[in-house]
Amino acid sequence: MVEPASLLEQIRFGYGPRRDAPQGEGGVDVDRVLAQLTALDPDAAAWDRPVLADRLALIAASVAQKKATGAISAATGAALKQMVVDDGETYLARPTLAEAGFVERLVNLWANRITVSNVAGNLARYILSFRDDAIRPHIAGRYGDMVQAALWHPGMQVYLTQAKSFGPQSVAGLRRNRGLNENLAREFLELHTMRSGYTQDDVTQLAWLLAGMISDDRGMRVDPRRVQPGRKRILGEDYNDADPVAEINRLVQTVALRPETAQNVAFTLARHFVADDPPADLVAALAATYLAHDSALTPVYRVLLAHPAARSPDRTKLRSPHEYAAAALRLTGLSPADPVWPKLTRKFPLSLAAMGQAPFKALRPDGWPEVANGWMTPPMLAARVDWAIDIARQTTGQINPVALVDTALGPYASPLLKQSAGRAEQRWEGLVVLLASPEFSKR
Repeated sequence: MVEPASLLEQIRFGYGPRRDAPQGEGGVDVDRVLAQLTALDPDAAAWDRPVLADRLALIAASVAQKKATGAISAATGAALKQMVVDDGETYLARPTLAEAGFVERLVNLWANRITVSNVAGNLARYILSFRDDAIRPHIAGRYGDMVQAALWHPGMQVYLTQAKSFGPQSVAGLRRNRGLNENLAREFLELHTMRSGYTQDDVTQLAWLLAGMISDDRGMRVDPRRVQPGRKRILGEDYNDADPVAEINRLVQTVALRPETAQNVAFTLARHFVADDPPADLVAALAATYLAHDSALTPVYRVLLAHPAARSPDRTKLRSPHEYAAAALRLTGLSPADPVWPKLTRKFPLSLAAMGQAPFKALRPDGWPEVANGWMTPPMLAARVDWAIDIARQTTGQINPVALVDTALGPYASPLLKQSAGRAEQRWEGLVVLLASPEFSKR
């Protein structure tokens, strides 16, 4: 039986402690944290959402209905709308209910690094599926498999307008006078994998290779009418159009093992978990481990967890708005079993947007900020206080703010914070003092 996570583990590698939940002893236990990758988390699993095939079937039904009658049936429209509402609630519930939180942190990290956004308003039906079908199955596997699944997911192809990409000399491209759309090729190299070490010609040649990609209710394939004929030379290797699907996957796996990709993955992990400006030796060790293990991520996490910077009691990272909102709910013990939960979840999208992180609506393809400056404008910080007030007012039962300071922060709480929380006129106001404190926002 695995011992409960320690306070430092829960703060740095999860979403903070849950009210009245047991806490383990000591600092960071590497094996204890990694055990979360394979342990069944019954609370989080209870929020399973429809898989991609079910979503695509519903979307295909809506398209067919609109084509046949000019409108989507009331039942189908209601099902689509409810799916989106439930997805938003799940985004809040999973980190709130997770036993320790490392798995949910990794899902959110990689889904942010390999972003699909609903900022244009046309992707709400896909994003939870992208996270569950392309990211979640691979967080303990190989990064190459993760980016391959992400590249083929219809959410990614819609987000980066891959359907508009035609090989210039393809049958359809010549007939319709259409050409390349380089969005997916560019972001794959610039953000998802290498970040450096490629040329504009590599981007163009990769866009040729990707032209014709389709992922829908009929599966993953390449439309031969949109395929750019002939050889493509990308990063010094040749690819042909004999088997486009296999060639695309070969390209992805090759790029995943580039040293530039290893450096990008290593820096992303170190910045997210350790420091906005992470130690160079940690980044180098993570990158070397990534390459030595064929892009397998679990050995990389092991090196991260064992590094002195990850085990230091100094907390310099600022929780993102999503992390902050979930951490506050965990500490208060509020859950879907409480009558106030529907009210909170209805307000959650607007509250999170006010904090600067509207759910599923990253403003750019590189995702939400991973550094403190991205979340520290006065309106964003004021919105955190508003969320703290909302949560504290809804918390039921006898609240002991000073005890909750110990639960939330233990030895990391200052005497001033304990004193201020204990001196509040009402107990819920003492909880606000804790939740709105800079100390609570740090991890």
